[in-house]
Amino acid sequence: MSDDTKPSVPLRRNRRLECIARNRLHPEHAALMASQNIMLGGTNRKDPHHVGFFTPEGIKRIDRSGETSAAAGIAAKSVEQSLPRKHIASPSGYVVVVSDGDSEKLSTLDKDMLGLAQQLAARHGDDTAVLLVTVFARHDDFSAAGADRVLALNAPATYSPEQWLSALLSLESSLMPVHWIFPDSGLVGGDLGRKLSVEFNERPATRVRGLVDTQAENVQIECGSGDAGRTVTRQLARVLLVEEQVADPISGYVTDASSMESSLIDTLLKTAFDTDQACAIEDAGSVAVDPKNIPLPETGFILSGGNGVRNWSLFHQCADALGATEGASRVAVDNGHMPRTTQVGASGTYVNAKVYIAVGISGAIQHLQGMTQCDTVIAINADPACDMIKRADLSIIADSSEVMQALVDAVQGSKTGKELSDAS
Repeated sequence: MSDDTKPSVPLRRNRRLECIARNRLHPEHAALMASQNIMLGGTNRKDPHHVGFFTPEGIKRIDRSGETSAAAGIAAKSVEQSLPRKHIASPSGYVVVVSDGDSEKLSTLDKDMLGLAQQLAARHGDDTAVLLVTVFARHDDFSAAGADRVLALNAPATYSPEQWLSALLSLESSLMPVHWIFPDSGLVGGDLGRKLSVEFNERPATRVRGLVDTQAENVQIECGSGDAGRTVTRQLARVLLVEEQVADPISGYVTDASSMESSLIDTLLKTAFDTDQACAIEDAGSVAVDPKNIPLPETGFILSGGNGVRNWSLFHQCADALGATEGASRVAVDNGHMPRTTQVGASGTYVNAKVYIAVGISGAIQHLQGMTQCDTVIAINADPACDMIKRADLSIIADSSEVMQALVDAVQGSKTGKELSDAS
């Protein structure tokens, strides 16, 4: 039998190679990912041992206090200043990344999208630039994240999908990007990406988890299917709606992260945010939502209770007064004080709230891992030496019941004063 007539052999999954591919600390990880000779399946998981340090005896330990991580961040910033800079004076093409976040800092998904965009831009030539478009004004180190150009729409704080889409269509006619990358979220990014694909009369790639065989001429992508845990492969599309860990963030270099030309910005703003433009969708204002009904990964304000809480009725009262979503440590859940759905941590739910108030939580490593992405952490604890105090941006060393009662009184007093002022 000749080689041309040999039957095709189905590609089999190699469990060992998959484990190595998902463990960035494995000594064979770099060589394996460079070869791209692996068929991956399932969902990537976060490595709880990724952040740590080595003792003088050579034993690796987990950084519970955050001091080692802070020192590593300072060292990384020093190294970053000496990294080579990728400079593109006149881009011949663009890969556009649209970020719908409203926080000051870039999220993990934003950095993953920029990493993917740099991979796609490299396939189209060294002079293809990555353009980061932010719906709202944001301030972060875009250079270290991998944005060659930055464009902020500075949209008003209202829900204006038609105006946002108009701005992206204007950008399409001006730059003709080779790819558009959106977060596959149900709020802004996913909706915008699908609407843009309809305007292009193209089929978008949704739930994208990564590229497959990047060395091939026709790149394929791995996407999540309707069944949990299953994946499908399809040809690379122009519009990609991606999930977290779709690619590694950039490393080894920084970018210019310069602003787009003022003439282009003026054209976009005039086209998209013209007050005389008729809109079929009008923002009727915010809708009152019970914070208890907001899922932990989506809320921006969390009041989390641990073993140090002695008055749980006061804890619930404090959460209602502050308008915060309730969270809990594993100890509080195991003791029956809070439901399992409120557990924060590596064995519970990863959260990225803007404000995280930890009441009576000592700070086990699993819990600290679950709240790594929170912007501001406030710790209320009677033990000044606990790990949560060391991690927090603001610490209150006092009895948790006294602090929660003071918060409730302050909020109720503020409301009463406002009602008296409005009545007069």
